[in-house]
Amino acid sequence: MDFRPLAELERRSVATALRGNADRGVALLMDPKDTRFVGTAEEVPDEQVIAAVKSVPCHY
Repeated sequence: MDFRPLAELERRSVATALRGNADRGVALLMDPKDTRFVGTAEEVPDEQVIAAVKSVPCHY
């Protein structure tokens, strides 16, 4: 995977989203295919929860 620094607009939007998460508990949304930041939401959509659960490795 190649390192690609965030563009200034991306950096500002992620920083604002992180502040919203810390201050108000706003959820940060990620693309399940490539884990890039795609926005925020007051409530997490079901498909985001399912994708997060599926992404956790389980070894038995």
